[in-house]
This record gives sequence, C-alpha cells and structure tokens, in this order.
Amino acid sequence: MNVLVNTQVQETKWMELLERSKYATPFQTPECHKLYNESEGFSSDVFAVESDNEYKALVVVTVQKESGIKRFLSVRGIVYGGVVLLPNNSIYLENLIDKVRSFYKRKLIYLEIRNHFDYGEHAATFNKYGWNFNEHLNVIIDFQDKSIEDVMANMNYNRRRQIQHSYKHGAEVRLAKNEEEVKELFYILEDLYKNRVKLPLSPLSYFLDLYKSPVGKVFIVSHEGKVIGGAFCVYYDEMSIYTLYYAGLRGYHKKIYPTHLAVHGGIEYALENKLKMFDFMGAGKPDVDYGVRKYKMEFGGELVEHGRFLNVFNPFLYKIGMLGLELLKKIK
Repeated sequence: MNVLVNTQVQETKWMELLERSKYATPFQTPECHKLYNESEGFSSDVFAVESDNEYKALVVVTVQKESGIKRFLSVRGIVYGGVVLLPNNSIYLENLIDKVRSFYKRKLIYLEIRNHFDYGEHAATFNKYGWNFNEHLNVIIDFQDKSIEDVMANMNYNRRRQIQHSYKHGAEVRLAKNEEEVKELFYILEDLYKNRVKLPLSPLSYFLDLYKSPVGKVFIVSHEGKVIGGAFCVYYDEMSIYTLYYAGLRGYHKKIYPTHLAVHGGIEYALENKLKMFDFMGAGKPDVDYGVRKYKMEFGGELVEHGRFLNVFNPFLYKIGMLGLELLKKIK
C-alpha cells in the first residue's frame, strides 16, 4: 500500500476511481486540481492510496491564501466535496488522512473537509486522526425522474411567479459568451461581497480561469443586452452541478429578479443535460438563523446535513482568523 502525492498520481487510475465511487464530485477531478493550481491565490495538492495496482482512496486539497500580511492569518486548506472512497475502505482512508495531516500540519492554520455526501460511517476514523465533526447544512435538488415542470411545481409560489415574470418582461439566462460578460458579472458579485456579504472574494483572474476550465459553467442573466446577474458554477458531466456564487443587480426592475434567474438557469441546464443533482453549496449551521438558507429552500430543494470535518493545526491563529471574519461582517 502506497500513498502517492501530486506528480506521482496517475490520471488514468484517478479517473477510474472517480467513475467507481459514490463520493465523486467535480472538485476531486484532475480538471479542478489544475484550475486551482493555475489560479491566483490558490494552490492544489492531490493524494491517492494505491493497492493492487489501483487507487482505493483519493483527495484533492485546495490551499487558499490572501496576499500580504493577511496571508499569515489566512492560509488554510479546503477539501470541497469530500474524500473519494470505495466501499469497505476504512484502512485506506486511515492511511490517506494520516498522510494529509502530516503533510500540512506545519504549513496550514487549519484544514477543513466540506462534505457533499454522508460520511457518517467513517466519522470514527476521521476523529481518530484529529478531525472534529461540525454540523453544517446544505440544500440539494435531486433530479431523479423529474422534469422541469416537476421542479418548478416544488418551488415556493412567489419564487416561481417571480421567475415567470422575469422571463415575461424580457430577461433571459444562458451560458456566458465571452470574458467581457464574465467580468461584468464579477463586478456585480464584487459589489455584493463588499457592501452586503462583507467577506473576502477571490480576484477576477480566478473567475476567468473558472470560465475557461472544463469544470466551470458561468450563467449570465441579461435584459436588453445588459448583464444584470448570473452564477458561477462547477459541474461534473452526467452527475451534478454546484453553485459557487450567484448574484444580481438589486432594484434593477420591479418585475425582473436577476438572482432568481441565475439559480434557475443552473437548474435548467442540469435538467437539459440529464445531471442527477443541483447542489447549493451550503446552508449554514442548524442552530443559527441564516436568511440564505430560506432563500435556497424556496427553490424546492431538500435540506441535508452532511457536515464538515475540521483539523486545526494552529489554534491561536485559527481563533484570530475567525474573529477577523466576524469583525468584517459587523463593519458597516
């Protein structure tokens, strides 16, 4: 049994594991690994456990860091989607997460696995190696045996009516045609994060890289030739699509709802391309009020609790970083 890292990992065996695992997501693909290695503010590492000439477990870790002094307080690793496994592979999981922990423990403040599936059967293994489980909700739409009419019928009445009004008044949603449209959408998103969300946002170059990537899908909402909103997504062919970010111009038109159409565009694309699931990428903690959760639920999705595994390597810097994020949110 060997644990392979980065250039040691063979793409053919990598893809074979993804095709066999129920835990496959676009975030664990070679394309996403390449995207984050080429984007400003990110890097990416891949680890695979090999036995009997095949991969038994694999994980892609995305390392995120700010520039300047903030880099010292913010360098962290995120595993989007979760670890890729085959059934009855606990021994391989142990080797994998032990290697990942030792690889990063002097490099990162913390490492977090953001699960998009239920890893409850493996919780004891994660805990054994210092990974603490934290409750965290998500909203998904399962498309099994559903048409766009079925999905629309499950939506909140007002949400459905607002989407219909938006189309009736001339708005449309489609895939981005060029980088200029991606830039216009980014500026709308940037304004949202600066003035309302009050959290750090990746630079424009990242969103342009995402647009060019095989795993990236950028949906543009337009009206009379003007970009008024959209969504940045990643997708896995024949499987699923995930909303990284969505935004729309506020108060643009009393009968047009750009943000609603941004989400609806991703849902329509998923159905048209026979994907199995639409994933909203998080809905907050169960015991904390979260307005975005309510918004996401209004599209007819299911609330699930797959949680996150957290391994903190530097508790002091972790606490400072979390306090800094809370302070940013409170600054008017």
